[in-house]
Amino acid sequence: MIKYAIVFLCVAALVSCELHRVKLSKKRGARLYRSRTGTESMSNYNDMSYYGPITIGTPPQQFTVVFDTGSANLWVPSSACISASCLKHTSYDSLVSSTYVPNGTSFSIQYGTGSLSGYLSTDTVVVGGLTITGQTFAEATNEPGDTFLDQPFDGIFGLGYKAISEDGVTPPFYNMISQKLVSSPVFSIWLNRVEGELNGGEIIFGGSDPKHYSGSFTYIPLSSESYWAFTMDHGIVGDLEFCASGCSAIADSGTSLLAGPPDSIAYINEEIGAAQSSNGAYYIPCGEAGALPTVTFYLGGTAFPLTSADYIINVVEDGTIYCMSGFSENPTAGEGGPSWILGDIFLGKYYTEFDMGNNRIGFATAK
Repeated sequence: MIKYAIVFLCVAALVSCELHRVKLSKKRGARLYRSRTGTESMSNYNDMSYYGPITIGTPPQQFTVVFDTGSANLWVPSSACISASCLKHTSYDSLVSSTYVPNGTSFSIQYGTGSLSGYLSTDTVVVGGLTITGQTFAEATNEPGDTFLDQPFDGIFGLGYKAISEDGVTPPFYNMISQKLVSSPVFSIWLNRVEGELNGGEIIFGGSDPKHYSGSFTYIPLSSESYWAFTMDHGIVGDLEFCASGCSAIADSGTSLLAGPPDSIAYINEEIGAAQSSNGAYYIPCGEAGALPTVTFYLGGTAFPLTSADYIINVVEDGTIYCMSGFSENPTAGEGGPSWILGDIFLGKYYTEFDMGNNRIGFATAK
């Protein structure tokens, strides 16, 4: 009877028994904002970082990582690293892991403040209760400047396609699929952007959870198997239409804001009454934040509106609260990268399903 009861509970819960969840935490801090031309820059927007736990090695060594759909590599600090950023975070020690397999291939990612470098290693990785064997990842032996010094996470867990993986390393999600750890080649992300709540949301491997969204998904075919890239129909703010003939876009959980071509971003911010400051960000008087126009993005023939509650961010600088626009310039638009980067501002409003099996992405209203 107990066995039958368990089966019944799994069916009643629809997908609960096949979904593998990673609870996310959130904390304000600098966020990674990347160029797509090989050099990656950092900007401190004082917005939320969303990160969750994984373990590497046997016995398990625990790390916190950003689950980043805009990259495809897993890296964590190495015990061989003496950079200040490494010393402030948890580091991986291969000497104490019985499942460690040496690789030694050099590894490097360029950031605006320098090069994060190290070498590749292979070990067992556990995420959301799933045990990935033989996962190759990077041990960072040098972290640039203070780029990662005050970040609340140790490393980055890339969820992009293998085509953008440094050194052709097989990404973790590919190994989840090939090792038959997930019932479906799909993962989904729910971000909780409610101020004051410690719960940052969930990343779910193996499908989507209806308790986190309402209505149905709008699916859009990917334009390439690299980033989670697709074509955006167009957008509207007030009487202004932008991206009128369609434009390239990606969904990027590793970017805080919503970035677009400088001219379009300037138009949008002008329409909502935001002025650009010397640091490049746009701000509005906080007293006006509740009466701003809706900015609507059209994807797959469906309207996805963002209200001021979605795109205005309260930031604290020197004890003073400022209201910052979530629309920022993408300096590499038109230089081979996507025109628009739909970061956490958008993904927080719309539950997102990343379907690698069908090479498509789906959006539904989060709840």
